[in-house]
Amino acid sequence: MSVATGIRYAPILAEGLSKLFYCWVRVPSQRPGFAEEFKPCRPEDFWRISNEERSYTDFIASYAKPKGYITVSLRSREAFRFGVFELRTKLPKYLNGPMLWFGFEAEDLFMGGVIHFMWHTGQGKLYAFAGSIASRIEIDLTPIAGVQDYSSDYHLFKIVYREGLALWYVDGSLRAIAILGSGDARDSGVLYNAKPYAVGFVRDLPAAQLPILLDIDGGDVDRDYEWVIHPWGLRVFEGDPKALIALDLYIENSDTKLRGFSLASGERVCTAPFPGTLDYKEVVFSSTGAGELVIEAYAGGKWFEHTRVRVDGEKLYSIVVGGRNTMYRAVFEAREKGVVYEARVFLK
Repeated sequence: MSVATGIRYAPILAEGLSKLFYCWVRVPSQRPGFAEEFKPCRPEDFWRISNEERSYTDFIASYAKPKGYITVSLRSREAFRFGVFELRTKLPKYLNGPMLWFGFEAEDLFMGGVIHFMWHTGQGKLYAFAGSIASRIEIDLTPIAGVQDYSSDYHLFKIVYREGLALWYVDGSLRAIAILGSGDARDSGVLYNAKPYAVGFVRDLPAAQLPILLDIDGGDVDRDYEWVIHPWGLRVFEGDPKALIALDLYIENSDTKLRGFSLASGERVCTAPFPGTLDYKEVVFSSTGAGELVIEAYAGGKWFEHTRVRVDGEKLYSIVVGGRNTMYRAVFEAREKGVVYEARVFLK
């Protein structure tokens, strides 16, 4: 059995891009009756990198799709089991331009499964994709992430894949969660699509072990396109399939954490949902003022009361949420004025 080595700059610096990547292109066919053809290539033919920096970590590099090409695709030689993907890059904008795909994907057409980002250079929109060929979710992260300009400066994009969940981060903030499973594949969809993060449900499970892709796909075949990306900013390794997920509870439809939030007597606040399908779910909560903490479960498009706890001020509560539902959320009803001291959920 081969030992997983991951993707990082050191082996590329020492031995070149072909050490870690395959490369193929799609081009219009010159033969009558055939629309296009695949051709193998060398990564170095399209991804030109330098060890020189304009400033610290601002390397000179260009990943190009020249005119005459439909797609230029880089695929890692190594596949990663429940991987962690990080990419620091600028995302260009082009009128009627191509799509940039980056993250985990087994093969083209979503076969074998995908958990990746897509940046549409023509629309200036960022998406998260998860699922496989039969069914998948597509989440528009643009209004959720709130980034005004992806092109002028570098941003950090991260994916964490573990058993049952995938998580997408933009500049260190969690912006999407996919609940992963198998079953009636056509039931996949986005369940919550607002700040601080979207939550989707997938029933066409991606493979546990996936390579990564860096694709420039589509656009005007008669134009040149360039993506400023350097392998120093790319790091991919195998992850922990049982990784603990620790989430702050946020006020729904906002980037405001419930922790530190002040409530008047009689005021009610509801959190953004969190996934409910993992084996262990524990809500940790404390407030300086008394109230009622209600854990609600999502089913059939509605929220139902699941657990109700009477909360006294200045006490810490750990509430293990039993059962499995697609999502849960917390609702705090203050009986007296106070400040929420702690509000988190731990999933495993």
